[in-house]
Amino acid sequence: MTGTHRLPEQRGASDPDGTFLDRVLHSPDVDPSATDPTTVLPQQPRPVDVSPGWVALPNEAPPDEAAADVPPPADQGPAVTDDELTAPPPSRGGWLAGRRAVVVTAVVAVVMAGAGFAAATLVVSPADAALRSAPPAARPITVPVASRQLSSTVVTRGDIGFSESVEVKLTAAAGTTSVVTGRVPEVGSEVSAGTVILEVAGRPVLALPGALPAYRSLGGGSTGPDVTQLETALAGMGFDPGPQDGTYDAATAAAVAALYASRQYPAPGAAAEAQAAVASATEQQNAAKAADAEAEKALAAAQAGPPRSTRLGLQGAVDQAQAALDTAQNTGSAPDATAVAQASAALDAARAAAAQAADALTATQQSGGDIAAAQAAVGRADAEVSAAQARFDRASTPGPPDAAAIAAAKNQLAVAQAQREEGLRTDTAGAQAALDAANAQLRQATDALTAAQAAAITPLPAAEVVWLPTLPRRVDEVTTSLGATVSGAFLRVSAADLTVRARITAEEASLLKPGAIATLTARGFPELNATVVSVGKPAATGDSGADNGSSGNGGSGDGGSGDGGTSGGGQTPTGSQEVTLQPQNLPADQAVALRGTNVKVTIPVASTDGDVLVVPLAALFTQASGSTSVEIVGTDGVTTRQQPVTVGLSAGGEAEVTPLTADGAPAATGADTLRAGDAVVVGR
Repeated sequence: MTGTHRLPEQRGASDPDGTFLDRVLHSPDVDPSATDPTTVLPQQPRPVDVSPGWVALPNEAPPDEAAADVPPPADQGPAVTDDELTAPPPSRGGWLAGRRAVVVTAVVAVVMAGAGFAAATLVVSPADAALRSAPPAARPITVPVASRQLSSTVVTRGDIGFSESVEVKLTAAAGTTSVVTGRVPEVGSEVSAGTVILEVAGRPVLALPGALPAYRSLGGGSTGPDVTQLETALAGMGFDPGPQDGTYDAATAAAVAALYASRQYPAPGAAAEAQAAVASATEQQNAAKAADAEAEKALAAAQAGPPRSTRLGLQGAVDQAQAALDTAQNTGSAPDATAVAQASAALDAARAAAAQAADALTATQQSGGDIAAAQAAVGRADAEVSAAQARFDRASTPGPPDAAAIAAAKNQLAVAQAQREEGLRTDTAGAQAALDAANAQLRQATDALTAAQAAAITPLPAAEVVWLPTLPRRVDEVTTSLGATVSGAFLRVSAADLTVRARITAEEASLLKPGAIATLTARGFPELNATVVSVGKPAATGDSGADNGSSGNGGSGDGGSGDGGTSGGGQTPTGSQEVTLQPQNLPADQAVALRGTNVKVTIPVASTDGDVLVVPLAALFTQASGSTSVEIVGTDGVTTRQQPVTVGLSAGGEAEVTPLTADGAPAATGADTLRAGDAVVVGR
C-alpha cells in the first residue's frame, strides 16, 4: 500500500552525506517557503478499501466514484523507495525532531475533527429511519413504445453434411476374378449417370440411376420393372431405348451399346451358344425362303396354264375330229366293189358289142347287106350299153352315210375335246396349298431366328452396373485400389449437394414452405444463404442429421435477433418436425470444410414493411367489446388513458400496433393517439 511517508529525521548509514534529505527538500512536494525543511505538501488521497458494509452518506459518492473524480497526480520527481524510508535517521541536528512533533499534532487534530463530523452524520433518529424504510408510492410498470421494423423468424440449429450416404457393392460375374484394372475414383469426385466408377477385369462398372439393385443380368426377352428402370435411365441420358414397356428388345440393346460406345468400351457380347443358335436359325430360314419361292413359282405356273404349243395341239386334234365327223355325216357309204366291177365289165362288154354292131352296120352298108337288121343290131347294142351304164352308175353311186362311221367320228371328236379341256385346265388349289405350307415353314423359321437373335443382342451384365437411387453423387470413401480384388463394398457415396437437417416444432413447421430463403451461420465461415427443400417430415429419434439441433422462434428488430429455443440432446421432442435446407452457391472446397458442422439456421417468416410502432404483448389489453387497446401513462407518471389500437405482426413477445380513432378508424401517430417513446403499461 502506498501513502504519505514520513521523512527520516537524521542521516544514517543509508544517507551519510545528506544527499537523500537534500533531494527530498528540493522535491516539488516540499514548500520552499516553509521555514521547516521537513514540511511536506499534501499527497494524493490514499486508495480506500471499501468494505461490503459501506453506507453512503448524503451527497457522498461511492469510493470508486470518488477515486474516479480525483485528478491524476502531478509529476513528483524521483520515487522514494521503502528502503530509503526505513533507513536509519540521519545524524543531523534536533531541529528536525521538533518539526515532526508539530506535524503529528496537526494530523491528530484533523483526524479527530473528521471523526466527529462522520459520527454526527451517521447518527439517524428513529423517525428518520422509519421514513427512509417506508415503501415508495405504487406506480405502473411501463415500457416505451418503439419504432422499428418487426420481423418474425424461425431460429434453430442443424447439422450440415452430404446426405444419403450409401455403400456401393459389386455383383461378381460367374467364373471371373474381380481384379481392379483401372478407373479407381478419387474421394470428392462426382458420380453422375453413366459414370464408369471402376474398371474390373478390363470391363467398366457403370453407375446408373435407379432404386432396384442389379439382381440379374438383362438381355433379349427380359421383362420386368428392372428393365423399365434401365429404359428410363437410358432415355434420361439421351439414348433412345424405344418404347419404355419393360421389355428388353433390340432398341434397348442398341441404346445399351451406344452407352458403352460413349464411354469408349466395347459393348458386352452374347454367349457362344446364343450365337450358334442364331447361325442355325439363319440356315433354316434360308431353306424355308427357297422352298417358299418354289411354291410361289408353281402357283404362278398353275394359274398361267399349259404352254401355247400344247394348247394349239389340243385344239388341232379337236378340229380334226370335227372334220372327220363332218365327212362321215356328209359322205354316203362306198358302192359294192364287186357290183361295180361286174357293172363295169358289163358296161365294157356292152360297149364292145355296140362297137361290133356299129362295125357290122358299116360293113352291111358297104356290102349292101341287111342294113335294117344291122341297124337294129346297133340299136340293141346301144341300148345294152345304156343299160350297162345305168347299172354301172347304180353300182358306183355311194349309199347313205354310214351310221357306224358317224358314231366313230363323234366319239373321236369327244375324245379330242376332253383332251383339250384336260390339257388347258389349271390346278391352282394344289399349288396354293403347297405355297401355304411353304409360307408356314418360313414363318416358323423366321420366328426361330428372331428368338435366337433376341437372345444374342447386346446384354447388360449385372457385374457391369451399379444402381444408385439418385445421381449425381459424391465419392466419400474408396476401399479398393488398382490391382486389388473387389470383395463386398468398394465405395461409399453420398448426395453431391450439401444439405442441412434441423428440427423445428410442429407450429413452426406450419409457417414454413419449400423454397423459403434461410441464412446459415457457422463459426469461422461467412454467412450463407440456403433454400428450404422440405418441411414437415417427422424427425426420427436419434436422427444423426439433427441430434444436436435446437429450435425456437425469434423476433428480430433493428440491431437484434431472437434467441433460439432449447438445445437438443439426441432425443426427439414430442411433435418435432424435420426441415431440410440446401446451401446455395457453395464452392466445393467450402462444402467439404462445412461437412459435419453444426450451424445456426435463421428462416424469416414475415416482416413489416419498414418501421412500425412496436409494443410488448403484455401492453395489449382486450376490452369487453373485443377491441384491443394500450394504456398510455402521461408525462406526470400518474394519469393514464386508453388508446384503441389494431394489432399487426407479432414476433418475439412483441407486436406491431396502429392507433385507432374512437370509432375504430386508423389514426395518425401523434401525441393525441400513440407515438414512439410513449410509456405504455405492461404491469402494476
